[in-house]
Amino acid sequence: MTVGSVNFHLLRPEAKQHVRRIDVLRLTDFRVAMSGQVSSQIADAMTSLGLAQVLLFDLNPEDTMLAFLRGLVLAAFPLLFVGPLAGLLADRFERRQLLVRGQLLRAALTIGAIAAAITSNPTIGYLTFGFLLLTTRVLYTVRATSIPRLVAPYQLVAADSVSLLLSMIAGFVGVSIAAGLELLDVRFVFAVAIALHVASSKWYSRIGVLLGGGPELQPHADDVAVTTKSRDWRAALTQLQHPKVRFSIASSGAGKLLLGISYACVALVVDSRFNVEATGYAAVFGVAGAGTFLGTLTAERVIERMPRKSVSVLAAAMSSFAVACVLVADLFPVAMAAVAVASFGFQNVRVCNDAAVQSNVASATLGRVFAAYDVVYNLSFVAGAALGLIVGTNLGYERVLAACVVGYAALALAASLSGSGEPLPTRSKVSPASVQRLASSTLRVSNTTLPFIAEATDAGSTFANSDHSVSTTSASAPKHAPMDVSA
Repeated sequence: MTVGSVNFHLLRPEAKQHVRRIDVLRLTDFRVAMSGQVSSQIADAMTSLGLAQVLLFDLNPEDTMLAFLRGLVLAAFPLLFVGPLAGLLADRFERRQLLVRGQLLRAALTIGAIAAAITSNPTIGYLTFGFLLLTTRVLYTVRATSIPRLVAPYQLVAADSVSLLLSMIAGFVGVSIAAGLELLDVRFVFAVAIALHVASSKWYSRIGVLLGGGPELQPHADDVAVTTKSRDWRAALTQLQHPKVRFSIASSGAGKLLLGISYACVALVVDSRFNVEATGYAAVFGVAGAGTFLGTLTAERVIERMPRKSVSVLAAAMSSFAVACVLVADLFPVAMAAVAVASFGFQNVRVCNDAAVQSNVASATLGRVFAAYDVVYNLSFVAGAALGLIVGTNLGYERVLAACVVGYAALALAASLSGSGEPLPTRSKVSPASVQRLASSTLRVSNTTLPFIAEATDAGSTFANSDHSVSTTSASAPKHAPMDVSA
C-alpha cells in the first residue's frame, strides 16, 4: 500500500545484511563498554534488592497495591526531573569521563545504603535510593548515546540487542547474588555493589575511542564541523522533528502506555479471578520479562526482513488480539500468554526505535534527543500502570482491558497510515558481490587507531555519515545489501 508519502509494506523487497552478535562483541571497545555496563548493572540490581527489602517491606509493611504504587511514584521522579538534564550532560561533557566518574560517584552513594542498614534509618535509605535512581538515568543516557561511536551504523540493532540482553542477564545475576548474601548480612550486598561500581569505572576508562560530547568537533554528513555553538536546545528541537525520530517517539510512547495499562489490569484480573494476591503481580512481571527477553533476541532478525513501520503495526495488532483473549477466556495461562505476547511485540519495536534514534541524530544533540525519547517512553509506562491500577480498581478491569483492545487496534491503524520517514522500498540493482567488493575496498579505521587519526580518516569511509569512529574489520562480509536500521 502506498499513499503519497505514506507507505506500508509488510516485508522488505530483499533481506538486509545480517549482523551476528558475536561479530559486534569482537569489537574491542564495544566489548570493554559492555563489561563496564554489566558490572554496573549487577551492582544496581544488588543495591535495589537490598534497599527494597529494607525500605519497602521491613520498615514499612503494607498491602501489595500500595507498595506497587509507591514504587511507581519513586520511579517517576528521576524520569521527570533528571531525564532532560541527563541529555544535556551527555552533550556538554565528554561521555567517557561521565561514565568513569559517574560510576565512582555511584560507589560513594552506595555507602549510604550501608549506613541505612546499620542505623535502620529510612530517611538515609530513601535519600540513597533517590540519588542512585537519578545517577542511573544520567548514566543510561550516556551509555545509549555512546553506542553509535562503538559500532558501525548497520550494526546498531545488533549492538542495542546485545546491550539489552546483557542488561537482563546482569539483573538476574545481581538479584541472585544479593538474595544469597542477604541470608548472611544485607551489608555484604552493598559492599560487593560498591566494588562492582569501581570495577565498572575501570572498564570504562579503557575505552580507546572518542564517545562524543564535550567541545570536540563532530564530522557529520549533515554538519561537517559541528561546534559547541550549535549545541543548544534549538538544534535538539530541530532534530526532534526528524520524521524517523518523531515516529519512534510516538510509536514507543503509545505502545508503552498501553503496555503499562495492560500489565496492571492483567495483574488485577489474575488477583481477582484466581485469588493469588501478590503472586499474581510477580507472575505478570516474570512473564513480561520472559517476553521481553525473547523480543530482544528476535529484533535484529525481524528488522532485517520488515520495515520498522511494519514491526510497529504487527506488534500493536498482536497485542490487541492477545488482550482480547483475556476478556474471552477465563484461564490463567491465557492471561500470562497475553502479557508475554504484548511484551514480545513491544520489545521488537523498542529495539528498532532505539537504533533509529541513535542513527538519525547528530552526535552534538543526540544526548538531549535520546533523553526526550527515553522520558516519553518511561513516563508512558508509569502513567499507564498507575492508570490501569486506579481506573481498573474503580471501574472494573474488564472495561479497561476492552479499552486497551481498541487502543492497540487504533495504534496499529495509525502506524500503518502515518509517515515514518522511510523511503519507498525499491529493489537494489547492485549485486551483493559488488557490495562486498566495495566494502572490501573502503578504508576502515581500527578501534585501536589514535582518535585524531580515526577522525581524519573516518570522514572518507563508508560509514562517515553517522559520525562513528569504529572498527569494522571484524564484521562478517555482507551477504546482502547493507541494512538501514531506521527503515
